[in-house]
Amino acid sequence: MKFIKNTPKIWIKKFPWKKKSSNKYSRGRVLILGGQKNMIGATILAAEACLRVGVGSVKIICTKETIRILSLKFPSALKVEINNISYLKSFLKKEKKIASVALVGPGAGSNSKTMKFTEEFLKHIKYVILDADALNSFRHKTKNLLKYLDKNKLITPHKAEFQRLFPSIKSSLENKEKVLKFLKLCKSNILLKGSTTIIGSEKKIIKNSHSSSELAVIGSGDVLAGIITSLVGDNKMSILEAAAAGAWLHGDIAKKYGRGLISEDLIKGIPSALKRLKK
Repeated sequence: MKFIKNTPKIWIKKFPWKKKSSNKYSRGRVLILGGQKNMIGATILAAEACLRVGVGSVKIICTKETIRILSLKFPSALKVEINNISYLKSFLKKEKKIASVALVGPGAGSNSKTMKFTEEFLKHIKYVILDADALNSFRHKTKNLLKYLDKNKLITPHKAEFQRLFPSIKSSLENKEKVLKFLKLCKSNILLKGSTTIIGSEKKIIKNSHSSSELAVIGSGDVLAGIITSLVGDNKMSILEAAAAGAWLHGDIAKKYGRGLISEDLIKGIPSALKRLKK
Protein backbone atom coordinates (compact mmCIF):
# COMPACT_ATOMS: atom_id res chain seq x y z
CA MET A 1 0.00 0.00 0.00
CA LYS A 2 1.45 3.38 -1.05
CA PHE A 3 1.29 6.36 1.34
CA ILE A 4 1.48 9.71 -0.44
CA LYS A 5 1.44 13.36 0.64
CA ASN A 6 -1.29 15.33 -1.13
CA THR A 7 0.14 17.94 -3.49
CA PRO A 8 -1.09 19.11 -6.91
CA LYS A 9 1.81 17.22 -8.51
CA ILE A 10 0.01 13.90 -8.06
CA TRP A 11 -3.23 14.93 -9.83
CA ILE A 12 -2.77 18.23 -11.70
CA LYS A 13 -2.29 16.56 -15.09
CA LYS A 14 -5.76 15.04 -14.79
CA PHE A 15 -7.50 18.22 -13.59
CA PRO A 16 -10.51 18.85 -15.89
CA TRP A 17 -9.97 22.46 -16.94
CA LYS A 18 -12.54 24.05 -19.20
CA LYS A 19 -11.41 24.29 -22.84
CA LYS A 20 -12.45 26.64 -25.63
CA SER A 21 -14.33 23.73 -27.17
CA SER A 22 -16.19 22.93 -23.91
CA ASN A 23 -19.95 23.23 -23.60
CA LYS A 24 -22.41 22.37 -20.84
CA TYR A 25 -22.93 18.89 -22.30
CA SER A 26 -19.25 18.03 -22.59
CA ARG A 27 -18.72 19.21 -19.01
CA GLY A 28 -21.25 16.66 -17.72
CA ARG A 29 -24.25 16.73 -15.41
CA VAL A 30 -24.34 16.03 -11.69
CA LEU A 31 -27.43 14.80 -9.83
CA ILE A 32 -27.85 15.96 -6.24
CA LEU A 33 -30.44 14.59 -3.84
CA GLY A 34 -31.99 17.74 -2.40
CA GLY A 35 -32.19 18.32 1.31
CA GLN A 36 -35.07 18.58 3.71
CA LYS A 37 -36.84 21.93 3.92
CA ASN A 38 -35.00 22.98 7.08
CA MET A 39 -31.59 21.99 5.66
CA ILE A 40 -31.91 23.33 2.13
CA GLY A 41 -28.78 25.44 2.56
CA ALA A 42 -26.60 22.32 2.50
CA THR A 43 -28.00 21.37 -0.90
CA ILE A 44 -27.38 24.86 -2.29
CA LEU A 45 -23.79 24.99 -0.98
CA ALA A 46 -22.97 21.62 -2.57
CA ALA A 47 -24.67 22.46 -5.88
CA GLU A 48 -23.02 25.88 -6.20
CA ALA A 49 -19.60 24.40 -5.43
CA CYS A 50 -20.19 21.87 -8.24
CA LEU A 51 -21.04 24.55 -10.78
CA ARG A 52 -18.24 26.93 -9.80
CA VAL A 53 -15.59 24.22 -10.08
CA GLY A 54 -16.79 23.48 -13.59
CA VAL A 55 -19.47 20.86 -14.13
CA GLY A 56 -21.81 21.71 -17.03
CA SER A 57 -25.08 21.44 -15.14
CA VAL A 58 -26.55 20.32 -11.85
CA LYS A 59 -30.00 18.76 -11.43
CA ILE A 60 -31.37 18.81 -7.89
CA ILE A 61 -33.93 16.20 -6.89
CA CYS A 62 -36.52 18.08 -4.84
CA THR A 63 -39.76 17.39 -3.01
CA LYS A 64 -43.01 19.31 -3.30
CA GLU A 65 -41.92 21.19 -0.15
CA THR A 66 -38.49 22.26 -1.45
CA ILE A 67 -38.81 22.81 -5.20
CA ARG A 68 -40.25 26.32 -4.97
CA ILE A 69 -37.62 27.48 -2.46
CA LEU A 70 -34.78 26.04 -4.52
CA SER A 71 -36.15 27.62 -7.69
CA LEU A 72 -36.16 31.03 -6.01
CA LYS A 73 -32.83 30.71 -4.20
CA PHE A 74 -30.83 28.93 -6.92
CA PRO A 75 -32.23 29.54 -10.42
CA SER A 76 -29.15 28.29 -12.32
CA ALA A 77 -29.63 24.68 -11.17
CA LEU A 78 -32.12 22.33 -12.82
CA LYS A 79 -34.78 20.79 -10.57
CA VAL A 80 -37.08 17.81 -10.63
CA GLU A 81 -39.76 16.97 -8.07
CA ILE A 82 -39.61 13.37 -6.84
CA ASN A 83 -41.63 12.37 -3.79
CA ASN A 84 -41.51 8.56 -3.82
CA ILE A 85 -39.20 5.65 -4.52
CA SER A 86 -41.04 4.31 -7.59
CA TYR A 87 -40.72 7.63 -9.42
CA LEU A 88 -37.06 7.85 -8.41
CA LYS A 89 -36.35 4.41 -9.92
CA SER A 90 -37.87 5.29 -13.29
CA PHE A 91 -36.19 8.72 -13.27
CA LEU A 92 -32.73 7.28 -12.60
CA LYS A 93 -33.09 4.65 -15.32
CA LYS A 94 -33.64 7.47 -17.84
CA GLU A 95 -31.21 9.94 -16.31
CA LYS A 96 -28.21 7.61 -16.22
CA LYS A 97 -27.92 8.04 -20.00
CA ILE A 98 -27.17 11.73 -19.35
CA ALA A 99 -25.68 11.86 -15.85
CA SER A 100 -23.03 9.46 -14.59
CA VAL A 101 -22.20 11.33 -11.35
CA ALA A 102 -24.34 11.87 -8.25
CA LEU A 103 -23.93 13.43 -4.84
CA VAL A 104 -26.19 12.16 -2.07
CA GLY A 105 -26.32 13.40 1.50
CA PRO A 106 -26.02 17.15 2.14
CA GLY A 107 -29.09 17.98 4.21
CA ALA A 108 -30.99 14.90 2.99
CA GLY A 109 -32.17 13.85 6.45
CA SER A 110 -31.11 10.76 8.37
CA ASN A 111 -34.03 8.38 7.87
CA SER A 112 -35.18 5.25 6.06
CA LYS A 113 -36.32 7.23 3.00
CA THR A 114 -32.82 8.64 2.54
CA MET A 115 -31.36 5.14 2.89
CA LYS A 116 -33.72 3.73 0.23
CA PHE A 117 -33.08 6.66 -2.12
CA THR A 118 -29.32 6.28 -1.62
CA GLU A 119 -29.49 2.59 -2.52
CA GLU A 120 -31.20 3.47 -5.81
CA PHE A 121 -28.48 5.97 -6.69
CA LEU A 122 -25.83 3.37 -5.92
CA LYS A 123 -27.61 0.82 -8.16
CA HIS A 124 -28.18 3.08 -11.18
CA ILE A 125 -25.46 5.78 -11.26
CA LYS A 126 -21.84 4.92 -12.03
CA TYR A 127 -20.05 7.47 -9.83
CA VAL A 128 -21.61 8.29 -6.47
CA ILE A 129 -20.27 10.46 -3.65
CA LEU A 130 -21.92 9.84 -0.28
CA ASP A 131 -21.77 12.47 2.43
CA ALA A 132 -23.47 13.36 5.72
CA ASP A 133 -27.02 11.95 5.99
CA ALA A 134 -26.49 9.48 3.15
CA LEU A 135 -24.06 7.81 5.56
CA ASN A 136 -25.95 8.46 8.79
CA SER A 137 -29.07 6.81 7.37
CA PHE A 138 -27.19 3.47 7.23
CA ARG A 139 -26.47 3.45 10.96
CA HIS A 140 -26.92 -0.13 12.24
CA LYS A 141 -27.26 -1.26 8.60
CA THR A 142 -23.69 -0.87 7.38
CA LYS A 143 -23.79 -4.19 5.49
CA ASN A 144 -26.55 -2.77 3.29
CA LEU A 145 -24.22 0.04 2.30
CA LEU A 146 -21.05 -2.00 1.83
CA LYS A 147 -22.63 -4.30 -0.75
CA TYR A 148 -23.09 -1.36 -3.14
CA LEU A 149 -19.67 0.26 -2.74
CA ASP A 150 -17.10 -0.27 -5.50
CA LYS A 151 -14.13 1.49 -7.13
CA ASN A 152 -16.40 4.25 -8.48
CA LYS A 153 -17.99 5.17 -5.16
CA LEU A 154 -16.73 7.44 -2.37
CA ILE A 155 -17.78 7.89 1.24
CA THR A 156 -16.75 11.13 2.99
CA PRO A 157 -17.35 10.72 6.74
CA HIS A 158 -15.98 12.78 9.60
CA LYS A 159 -14.90 10.97 12.77
CA ALA A 160 -18.36 10.66 14.35
CA GLU A 161 -20.02 9.49 11.12
CA PHE A 162 -17.29 6.88 10.65
CA GLN A 163 -17.86 5.51 14.17
CA ARG A 164 -21.62 5.27 13.60
CA LEU A 165 -21.01 3.17 10.51
CA PHE A 166 -18.14 1.10 11.93
CA PRO A 167 -18.60 0.85 15.72
CA SER A 168 -16.33 -2.22 15.88
CA ILE A 169 -13.34 -0.17 14.69
CA LYS A 170 -11.71 1.45 17.73
CA SER A 171 -12.31 5.19 17.86
CA SER A 172 -8.87 5.67 19.46
CA LEU A 173 -7.09 4.61 16.27
CA GLU A 174 -5.47 7.20 14.04
CA ASN A 175 -7.36 8.08 10.87
CA LYS A 176 -4.82 6.22 8.73
CA GLU A 177 -5.43 3.00 10.66
CA LYS A 178 -9.20 3.45 10.42
CA VAL A 179 -8.94 3.86 6.65
CA LEU A 180 -6.84 0.69 6.37
CA LYS A 181 -9.46 -1.26 8.30
CA PHE A 182 -12.22 0.13 6.08
CA LEU A 183 -10.31 -0.94 2.96
CA LYS A 184 -10.11 -4.49 4.31
CA LEU A 185 -13.91 -4.50 4.52
CA CYS A 186 -14.57 -2.87 1.18
CA LYS A 187 -12.71 -2.29 -2.11
CA SER A 188 -13.99 1.23 -2.53
CA ASN A 189 -12.85 4.77 -1.69
CA ILE A 190 -12.97 6.84 1.47
CA LEU A 191 -12.18 10.40 2.49
CA LEU A 192 -11.98 10.49 6.29
CA LYS A 193 -12.16 14.12 7.35
CA GLY A 194 -10.08 15.61 10.15
CA SER A 195 -7.31 18.12 10.85
CA THR A 196 -5.35 15.77 8.62
CA THR A 197 -7.67 14.19 6.07
CA ILE A 198 -6.91 10.66 4.90
CA ILE A 199 -8.04 9.59 1.43
CA GLY A 200 -7.83 5.91 0.66
CA SER A 201 -8.42 3.38 -2.11
CA GLU A 202 -7.38 -0.19 -2.72
CA LYS A 203 -4.06 0.94 -4.24
CA LYS A 204 -2.94 3.98 -2.25
CA ILE A 205 -3.53 6.24 0.72
CA ILE A 206 -3.15 10.02 0.42
CA LYS A 207 -2.55 12.26 3.42
CA ASN A 208 -3.89 15.82 3.11
CA SER A 209 -2.44 18.38 5.53
CA HIS A 210 -3.05 21.37 3.24
CA SER A 211 -5.84 22.63 5.44
CA SER A 212 -6.94 25.12 8.09
CA SER A 213 -8.66 24.98 11.48
CA GLU A 214 -11.13 27.54 10.05
CA LEU A 215 -12.76 24.68 8.10
CA ALA A 216 -14.36 23.49 11.35
CA VAL A 217 -17.61 25.28 10.54
CA ILE A 218 -21.11 24.23 9.49
CA GLY A 219 -21.51 23.70 5.73
CA SER A 220 -17.80 23.18 5.07
CA GLY A 221 -18.29 19.49 4.29
CA ASP A 222 -21.13 20.26 1.86
CA VAL A 223 -18.82 22.54 -0.13
CA LEU A 224 -16.07 19.90 -0.13
CA ALA A 225 -18.49 17.25 -1.38
CA GLY A 226 -19.62 19.57 -4.19
CA ILE A 227 -16.04 20.34 -5.26
CA ILE A 228 -15.13 16.65 -5.41
CA THR A 229 -18.29 15.69 -7.29
CA SER A 230 -17.65 18.29 -10.00
CA LEU A 231 -14.24 16.79 -10.78
CA VAL A 232 -15.38 13.17 -11.30
CA GLY A 233 -16.23 11.53 -14.61
CA ASP A 234 -15.17 9.19 -17.41
CA ASN A 235 -13.34 12.03 -19.15
CA LYS A 236 -12.37 13.78 -15.95
CA MET A 237 -10.71 12.46 -12.79
CA SER A 238 -10.99 9.15 -11.02
CA ILE A 239 -12.76 9.14 -7.66
CA LEU A 240 -9.44 9.04 -5.78
CA GLU A 241 -7.87 11.85 -7.84
CA ALA A 242 -10.98 14.01 -7.42
CA ALA A 243 -11.05 13.43 -3.66
CA ALA A 244 -7.39 14.45 -3.36
CA ALA A 245 -7.80 17.51 -5.58
CA GLY A 246 -11.00 18.54 -3.80
CA ALA A 247 -9.45 18.27 -0.35
CA TRP A 248 -6.43 20.31 -1.46
CA LEU A 249 -8.54 23.06 -3.08
CA HIS A 250 -10.86 23.19 -0.07
CA GLY A 251 -7.89 23.66 2.23
CA ASP A 252 -6.23 26.17 -0.08
CA ILE A 253 -9.28 28.45 -0.07
CA ALA A 254 -9.43 28.34 3.73
CA LYS A 255 -5.71 29.01 4.18
CA LYS A 256 -5.88 31.99 1.84
CA TYR A 257 -8.97 33.44 3.55
CA GLY A 258 -7.73 33.21 7.14
CA ARG A 259 -9.77 33.77 10.29
CA GLY A 260 -13.52 34.29 10.33
CA LEU A 261 -14.30 31.90 7.47
CA ILE A 262 -17.84 30.68 6.89
CA SER A 263 -18.92 28.22 4.21
CA GLU A 264 -20.26 30.90 1.86
CA ASP A 265 -16.70 32.26 1.80
CA LEU A 266 -15.46 28.91 0.53
CA ILE A 267 -17.83 29.22 -2.45
CA LYS A 268 -16.65 32.77 -3.16
CA GLY A 269 -13.04 31.61 -2.96
CA ILE A 270 -13.32 28.91 -5.65
CA PRO A 271 -12.59 31.14 -8.71
CA SER A 272 -9.38 32.62 -7.25
CA ALA A 273 -8.26 29.19 -5.98
CA LEU A 274 -8.65 27.80 -9.50
CA LYS A 275 -6.58 30.70 -10.86
CA ARG A 276 -3.81 29.99 -8.34
CA LEU A 277 -3.89 26.29 -9.21
CA LYS A 278 -3.74 27.03 -12.95
CA LYS A 279 -0.57 29.06 -12.45
